[in-house]
Amino acid sequence: MIRSAITDGAIRTLLHEEDPRLRNFRLCNACGSCTPYCTARINNPGANGDPGYLARRVTAALQAGRSPGIELDDCVQCYSCATVCPRSVSIGGIINAVYEAKRLQPVFRKMLLDRGGLPPRAFLPLYTERGNFRKFIAKAIRYPYPVDGRAVDEVRQLLLHPVSASAFTASGDRPPGRPLARPDRVFHLKSCCAFNYPGADLSQKMILTALGIRYETSTMQTCCGGAPHYMGGAGFADRLLLTARNLSVIHDVFESGGEIAVTGICPTCSDSYATALDILSREANRGVVNEALARIGREVTEPGAFTVANILDLYPLYLDELRQLVETRLTGLSVGVHVSCHYRKMNGTLAVPPGLQDLTAATGAKITRSVMEHYCCGGVKNLFDRLQNGRPRELSRLNRVVRQDFVDRRLDVMVVDCPGCELVYDHMGVPVLHIAELLALALGADPRETVCIQGHLTSLSPVLDRIGIL
Repeated sequence: MIRSAITDGAIRTLLHEEDPRLRNFRLCNACGSCTPYCTARINNPGANGDPGYLARRVTAALQAGRSPGIELDDCVQCYSCATVCPRSVSIGGIINAVYEAKRLQPVFRKMLLDRGGLPPRAFLPLYTERGNFRKFIAKAIRYPYPVDGRAVDEVRQLLLHPVSASAFTASGDRPPGRPLARPDRVFHLKSCCAFNYPGADLSQKMILTALGIRYETSTMQTCCGGAPHYMGGAGFADRLLLTARNLSVIHDVFESGGEIAVTGICPTCSDSYATALDILSREANRGVVNEALARIGREVTEPGAFTVANILDLYPLYLDELRQLVETRLTGLSVGVHVSCHYRKMNGTLAVPPGLQDLTAATGAKITRSVMEHYCCGGVKNLFDRLQNGRPRELSRLNRVVRQDFVDRRLDVMVVDCPGCELVYDHMGVPVLHIAELLALALGADPRETVCIQGHLTSLSPVLDRIGIL
């Protein structure tokens, strides 16, 4: 009773403060449009015979000022519901706000305060549980991903003086962005999840160099806050401040004016930056952010100078060049493609973008169409939840569906655009490659030195040996 009273009180406070994630929540009429797209099947069309089950339960409870009487932890934070809602109601965003109001996971927040992001040890349990401690140590030693101590101090100062989400006004429907131009210089983002797949990061750098694109990095860059945010370790405002701080760092690196393209191997990072730039486009929001950033001597002055160059948007601009750079056609490799939920969220469509398919086809690999193109992989959040609850090998319904589809179609490898999705597939025993790794192999990269296949939990050696790569 006490716990319920505290939770309901937190919900009422959340509503009173007008958290921007709750924008339009009163417009939900349980039409059921989001029901078939709920990847975790929380929104079960058979539950209570109501096609808008989850949406109705969540929004009705909030309208009454109380916590939804349903377990929300199963939500994998893919935001498919927000992508398809005809009234721009984000049930996923509402769940994220409710989850944050109930509790922020202290372990992930402490990591942000201590290291400015998710350090390698955040993933250690995923390795020890499967007997891969040596692989973890090898990565931690060889690919440490250093962060400047000054950057960690800045993150700590920001997070120890929290800003309420209600201080920000939702920017409304995101206007169509200007077409991405072919940049000759980009800022390459470090992804927290890239620790698990250093080959994806190294492959990206190899590809950029091969295309003649100069890339910049900085040890002052920290986590964008995306992964901790969706796993319950960073609030709405925390993520915004972390991303805004990084924009200031990137601006310092480029110094001169002009357009700044921000790229990386992680769609959650891309989504964080796209969302932040959208919010910062409003002068009032920018004022709140800059007031907080002033504590660490930083400022965001030109959000319009930045563009988010996700690799599924960037690489297709150079498709002809990539075809010419291919040294080893991956003929005989049967693959399935999986597009991350957060890339879809950023673009506002559930349609499978042609970029991943075109890039995969450029390597000579054979694409087999599959339901995995449309399903969520199961989510990194779900993976950590199972681990924390002592059920690490109890695959979720989504995991079972996508793994069975992989087996039934006799595929060799899954190709993904997200290191988080890569981790989920790899952990469930499905051979998987990031699209950057696949392209790098086709461009002649060393499978071990550049693509680092030895660090994968599920061996890629048998299939790569069969097609003559090893």
